[in-house]
Amino acid sequence: MDIPRKEPHVSTPPQLPVYELEDALEASFGTKGDATSRRVFIVPVSQPSSFVAFGALWPSPADLVEALFVAKGNLEEHLGAFVERMVREEAVVELCVYPPLPRSLVDQYASVPPYEGYEYEAPPGTPVRGMSADASVEPYSRLRDSTLWTRGDIASRHTYLSPLSDPSQFLALGVIAPPSTNVVFATRGSIVEDLGSLIAHVLREQSFVEMHANPPLAPEILARYLTPAS
Repeated sequence: MDIPRKEPHVSTPPQLPVYELEDALEASFGTKGDATSRRVFIVPVSQPSSFVAFGALWPSPADLVEALFVAKGNLEEHLGAFVERMVREEAVVELCVYPPLPRSLVDQYASVPPYEGYEYEAPPGTPVRGMSADASVEPYSRLRDSTLWTRGDIASRHTYLSPLSDPSQFLALGVIAPPSTNVVFATRGSIVEDLGSLIAHVLREQSFVEMHANPPLAPEILARYLTPAS
């Protein structure tokens, strides 16, 4: 029998501001809270070339999660600049499968793809995160000046970004697709320090960029780069 989980107590303004970053990259996102409580949760959505971010105050008094805004954008065009902007505004930026907000609120603004093995109704204040990067996955800091795409024609180059168990980190897999069986590179990096640079890097090498809650690879291939979070 399924036991219903308690959703986090969330406070939202009467009209939650929603920013389409194509039109509002320089809009004021507000300065409520301080660096100890400002969070921006970036989540993968069903359209893998896009992302949605939820601005919130968390943690806050009485375990209240206060939603502040929603931002939507294109990965290739907006994500790097958006992260830089949030860092300037002293927010902690995290990448997660599902943010610590009620499913009803998240579903209103984002279509979050299925993620096998996790329940979306997580305990209050706990974002649903990804798996852990295998020790063999190179840090992006070591690859920053190298050529990542050493093979595969332009039409077949896809870079898959995914959340990790550490929400300040991301995984990037360079895959020749279809049929998504040939991984050219695997690297992990910091959302704040490396994500914008990695996206710009692979775009220069003419790769498509996508974000997935779970990279669309066969389990035996994915197991070479990820391990279940402990």
